Amino acid sequence: MAKKSIRTTLLKLGAGLTVITVLTTVVLGPSLTIQGVPVSIILKFLQDGQAREAYFSGNKQGLHTRLQELDVEEEIKDFYRPQIPDEIQLDQHIHQIFYNTTGYVGKAYRVNAQDTLVLIDRHFEQWYRLAYQAGVVIDSVHENDTHYVVGPDGTIAPYKQIAQLFPIQTLKQLIKLKSEESLPREQELKN
Repeated sequence: MAKKSIRTTLLKLGAGLTVITVLTTVVLGPSLTIQGVPVSIILKFLQDGQAREAYFSGNKQGLHTRLQELDVEEEIKDFYRPQIPDEIQLDQHIHQIFYNTTGYVGKAYRVNAQDTLVLIDRHFEQWYRLAYQAGVVIDSVHENDTHYVVGPDGTIAPYKQIAQLFPIQTLKQLIKLKSEESLPREQELKN
């Protein structure tokens, strides 16, 4: 009889903890983070064997590659984008989180004396922000001391080649045209 009541008590306790965990995740999940990483992404990471293996074996590059395959970086960016609308600052913030939690330093960054990531190419930073706003690029990668950009169609090319085709002045004009085109559409939607 005593064994049954202990078992029943443990089952009730386990069920209660499960309910509390689920409710906490549902209520706080969208805004809850651990070391800057949203809980939903941590759960996604924990469910992936390759990511876990890379993390626990200290394989920083393997972990970064796997997290890219899982689209984790973009999910974290989506999480922080409302608070950090500037894409360059957002990218730096996300990479700082990766560095703080895994030790991985993206090739576009270096670590300063304050243990903070600093973007290596400042011209790229300015150009990329405008190219992103203009819709010319959607992402960037830094490999072998070269910045590459990803076009809307997924094409990857060296940033310097694309910057020659789309210099900063041209990007500013494209942004202006894009905003002028969106105004009539917004007015049509209101009518």
